Amino acid sequence: MRFNLLFALLVLIIFSASLFSETNTVVNSQTIVSLLLFGLLIFSLMSMADAAVVNCLRQWFRQNLFYALAPLAVLYILTIGYIALVDQLTTWSAITPLIYLFLPALLLWWDQHSPQHINWRNLIAILIVWFFIELGLVPKVDIPPQKGISFFLLIALNGIIFIFVVIRGLDSVGYRLRPNIDDWKYACLYLGLFVVFFAIPIGFPSSFIHQTSEWQPFWKFPVILLGIFLFTGLPEEILFRGLIHNLLAGWMRKGTRSEFPALLISSVIFGLAHVNNSNPPFILMHLFGTDWSIPWAYVILATIAGGFYGLAYIRTGSILAPAILHTMVDGWWAYFFNDN
Repeated sequence: MRFNLLFALLVLIIFSASLFSETNTVVNSQTIVSLLLFGLLIFSLMSMADAAVVNCLRQWFRQNLFYALAPLAVLYILTIGYIALVDQLTTWSAITPLIYLFLPALLLWWDQHSPQHINWRNLIAILIVWFFIELGLVPKVDIPPQKGISFFLLIALNGIIFIFVVIRGLDSVGYRLRPNIDDWKYACLYLGLFVVFFAIPIGFPSSFIHQTSEWQPFWKFPVILLGIFLFTGLPEEILFRGLIHNLLAGWMRKGTRSEFPALLISSVIFGLAHVNNSNPPFILMHLFGTDWSIPWAYVILATIAGGFYGLAYIRTGSILAPAILHTMVDGWWAYFFNDN
């Protein structure tokens, strides 16, 4: 617990320092409220990475449905309050967080004593928490305004962990933040295998990977890695490994002890989830009366990378190892080989 809180404090300090280091930053009431709210949501998210905290939350909030929905109501009030503070409150931005937070919770409340594998209620809940963000249906507000990261992503992460780990009781998600030797060992091992045997042989000949022409100061690299870990690696690994792979494996174990089918399916889903990215090269396809530009190299490499992320998840039983590996892969690409 102490590690999680210290890590949250470090994140808040680095986030605040990065914000105030910009010369055009205006310190006003919005900025102060933004930082306080950012800190609250980060501390809440990282506190739930402790098993003792999760057990306490289950004792408090699984007694009845009213108690279970109370923390989500707090998240909803924080969402509406912040959107109103930055003067972007609309009817749509008030309705979508309501659906996003409460509908999956209601589905999983009735499913909390069921076997921990995929079923239609789990599937609908996953699709809601995934596609509402993927399709841009949630409020598009930054924290702090115009300079930070997606505010609703922090709300969503808190909501997802609470709904699936506390209400649904999925212990097998493996949500923790304190790394051990195995986390680093498998992250480094699979990073080397992926880069040497797949990323370089596929990325360079296809021109998907090319060395950046504008180098950022090296001191920014750790900050970039931290940002990727918190707002790309961790969220995507919670979704694709902690939920999709985990629940698929639980279902498929009924017929076979192998996790390979779940690994294969979740990796393909992860690869296809990148089909809407705009990184060349593309292959043109005409489907359903529409021309589609498919970033084939991105999809293939993402599928293979997803396989390695899944292996790290299987080896350690935690989403931390694949989140670290995911951060290493994206950080290596973003800093050294991507002009975007």
